[in-house]
Amino acid sequence: MKFISILFRAAACTLIAFVAVPVHAGAVNPASLFAKKCTSCHTYGQGDKVGPDLKGVTSRRSRTWLSVWIRSSERAIESGDPTAIALFQKYKRERMPDQNFSAEELDALIGYIAAGGPETQEPRARHAATATAAEVARGRELFMGTVSMRSGGASCASCHMVREHVGVRRATFGHDLTHVYSRFQDGALTTFLKRPCFPRVVGEGGMPMLSEDEAFSIKAFLWQADRDAASATR
Repeated sequence: MKFISILFRAAACTLIAFVAVPVHAGAVNPASLFAKKCTSCHTYGQGDKVGPDLKGVTSRRSRTWLSVWIRSSERAIESGDPTAIALFQKYKRERMPDQNFSAEELDALIGYIAAGGPETQEPRARHAATATAAEVARGRELFMGTVSMRSGGASCASCHMVREHVGVRRATFGHDLTHVYSRFQDGALTTFLKRPCFPRVVGEGGMPMLSEDEAFSIKAFLWQADRDAASATR
């Protein structure tokens, strides 16, 4: 019983340490903002919904006007703005809810719509095999926590391990990731690393805590670790 009590206290302390990791805002993801805040009432290139189709809206309205309207359509209407009043009348006097976006989020969202919104294609992610030795080494440092994540989130090694014979051994709270690259392959692992996980929690606005280059470096390290482990067992 004493051993179980000690084990429980250790686990509790570990969880508290994870929860205490500071959460900082990640980079703004305008595609996520658009999906969460706009698509319930608007389409992009599919015609009017509750509100107008947003394709081409940045060529019809200035950024300044759009910023005012998005922040508070009610204030724009009450100010006597003729465009705001016309929209209010056209769409059955359905008032657009006020939005409390930061200046950075608002600028990114309008820029995303101007650049093609959901019709734009994300650039194809680099394959792990194209990584340089320096990128693989940085991925190992990020995994181990010898280099901190930009977000301040916990390292992968806080929960996971890669087996000893490839030079890394850490926590076993989560899965052994020695052969995670073989299991997921490049595309699926890229997608997985974009998602938040505990204790690599999400920042303000639901943004993942790994930047694009951090995710690539970690993927490259896991690719190399997988290859090294496979070679060691032959």
